[in-house]
Amino acid sequence: MNGSSVVKRESKEAVLRAAQQLNYVPHAAARALITGRSRTIAVVLPDMHGEFFSELIRELDQCAHAHGQSLLVASLHGNLAEVRRVLGLLHGQVDGVILMAPFIDAAARLAPILMSVPTILLNAPGPVNGCPALTVDNADGARQVVRHFVSMGYRNIVHIAGPLGNFDASERARGFRAAIEEAGLPLHRDIPGDYSERAGYQAGQLIASRSRRPRAIFAANDNMAVGCLEALTEARIRVPEEIAVAGFDDVPIVRFTRPPLTSVRPPIAQQGVEAFEWLVKAVNRKPGEPPPSGPRERPLPTTLIVRGSTDPRATARPGEQAGR
Repeated sequence: MNGSSVVKRESKEAVLRAAQQLNYVPHAAARALITGRSRTIAVVLPDMHGEFFSELIRELDQCAHAHGQSLLVASLHGNLAEVRRVLGLLHGQVDGVILMAPFIDAAARLAPILMSVPTILLNAPGPVNGCPALTVDNADGARQVVRHFVSMGYRNIVHIAGPLGNFDASERARGFRAAIEEAGLPLHRDIPGDYSERAGYQAGQLIASRSRRPRAIFAANDNMAVGCLEALTEARIRVPEEIAVAGFDDVPIVRFTRPPLTSVRPPIAQQGVEAFEWLVKAVNRKPGEPPPSGPRERPLPTTLIVRGSTDPRATARPGEQAGR
């Protein structure tokens, strides 16, 4: 059943014939006890709601398939305190863990509880206990949005922020503020948000109700940008002629909004591939071998995709690779 070369051809054919007749399938748990490998990689995410996580899971699933591995996906339900419970449930079932932990205090809270299996962190503030962290350059993505707004002549710009305590959101806010100061523009107080469509919709209603409205809005993720677009549309505010709107993540649905949404595209595929490649090397290293070097020290670069929500001249259609 394992394809061993020491088994005679006649014996192998007889066993495989019997297995086919009996619909026999090797017991994965029993095989794992013998080999010490489950051929399963765990992917632990902060949440599973939203297209961003769907895209990441899809990329990791393709990587797993290419390496003959299976994925076991779990959620922290937005609560870092869940890590201990989730990792405890996974203990003994997986060969390695890809843990997305975009929490500002991730290092302090993860250090005592990381499993004794190879683990790589995604979007965490930094490495923890020898576990490398693969991050995206969120701050530069936000800077690209502001610079684009400035190039379009938009001067009064506001930010719908992500949730407090979220590392990605804090980096996007940091990049936004730095670019505003770089351009010599007035810095307004952030409108609070939590990455949900409802938060973006409520922020859009608040903006629409003001007598002095901003000329451009940068939402910390696409969910909030889409909600904001809906509120502005209901208020009969023209986008981008009266207010321009941009988001972050470039999830597929933003190509089909009206107008199509300008967004920052993180390298989801590259992040998934690099994380998985490192983890496979770490899982397969022989006793005594040093662990593989971290995937990279610098954050992965992002790309601004310009569409009609900020530039009325943009001609991108659904599925096209518009960019600037």
